[in-house]
Amino acid sequence: MASSKRFLTVALFTILIVVLVNLVWWLFYDRIEDLLEQQLSRRLRSVASSVATGINPSQLELIALGDIETYAEISARLEQARAVDSLSELFVLDTDFQYLATTLLEHDPEYFLTTLNGPQIDSLFLGYVDYATISPTYFSGPIRLKSAFAPIVDSTGQVIAVVGVEANVDYFDSLADLRRQLWTASGLSIAGGLVLGILFLILQRAITRTEQQLYLAQTQTWLGRMVAVVAHEVRNPLQIVRASAERLKKKHAAVEADFIIEETDRLNAIVTGYLNVAKAEGPLLSGEPVESFDLVELLHGLIRNTQEKFLPSTVTWFQSPDIPAVQVNGFKRSLRQVLLNLLANGAEACLSANRPIELGLQILANHSGVTIRVSDHGDGFTRSEQKQLFTPFFTTKSKGSGLGLYLSQKIIAEMGGTLKIAESGPGGTTMEIELPTEVKAQ
Repeated sequence: MASSKRFLTVALFTILIVVLVNLVWWLFYDRIEDLLEQQLSRRLRSVASSVATGINPSQLELIALGDIETYAEISARLEQARAVDSLSELFVLDTDFQYLATTLLEHDPEYFLTTLNGPQIDSLFLGYVDYATISPTYFSGPIRLKSAFAPIVDSTGQVIAVVGVEANVDYFDSLADLRRQLWTASGLSIAGGLVLGILFLILQRAITRTEQQLYLAQTQTWLGRMVAVVAHEVRNPLQIVRASAERLKKKHAAVEADFIIEETDRLNAIVTGYLNVAKAEGPLLSGEPVESFDLVELLHGLIRNTQEKFLPSTVTWFQSPDIPAVQVNGFKRSLRQVLLNLLANGAEACLSANRPIELGLQILANHSGVTIRVSDHGDGFTRSEQKQLFTPFFTTKSKGSGLGLYLSQKIIAEMGGTLKIAESGPGGTTMEIELPTEVKAQ
């Protein structure tokens, strides 16, 4: 849980950094675009106003009357201003949008962008504004242009003509290059963030696994010491109990003595198993003899043991072995231990859910192996719990050791089989044991 929160925090932080960096980049781009447009607009207004101020209204009257010399003088002045400021065109328009003078060598009598720039020019002729106006950026073919217009006023204050200045918006090519570079940088930053996130995830998982391994190793070290002491203290009384049961059996031929001997052997094997796990020593089945036994008979015995163990509660069996005897050559004692553990877990799951104890015990046999299913009607396990269910020291019980299912899976694995969760949900859990033991149905 802590590692998941840590990864989520780092992932959100990485996403935030990538978003902020890209946001700053694009805000910087927008700011540059605005500054360049403002700079160009100021320059065009300045040129238009300067040219308009330098033209005498009387000169325009002479041009209107066809004075060639005056036209040539004004045209030369316009051309000079155009060349100095690297402009596309300078021109003078009368109130009918007719050219009075222009730097274009070939042109129509009427201004050809009247529809586009007419509102800015009309605002000057109609007196709505008395300063140079600027047009929006527009296209003329593949070229992006911008124009400014300044009024020429006669002695009475009447606007008699307008000076137009048109310039190529050349910075748009640079902005286009910058925009492409920003898109590339944005893509690389996102890809870099993803790569860093994946690398962090891999590193985080490796660190988590290492931490778990160190924790387990440390726990096993302390557990080994503890179990060694406990095993010594438990085994001595067990040996006394077993010896007493053997004497009772010899003197009185008591049937109960066999059960006591069997259970003390089972407890001794469990203690040995815990000790082996704690010390990380050898297989759990070492020293246990291979026996030939009837698996169905073993299961029926487990049903009786489970019913006795959970008295006074009633154990209801919604599934039970209903096939003839199945002869198996295997590790009877350890298999019995595993099945008792699974049945006890199922019964406790029902009680924890405040439900009646309802268990199922099913066996499926064929020529290649045997499958045993242990089911209950408890609350089941969540997905996260299922992932950790066979991990040492993981338990969902308030008083569980967390070693039962881990040892059970290890025992079954040493038998050459598998122990897994067949299904689990709110309606209960089914644990499944598959043993590739040679089975002979009778």
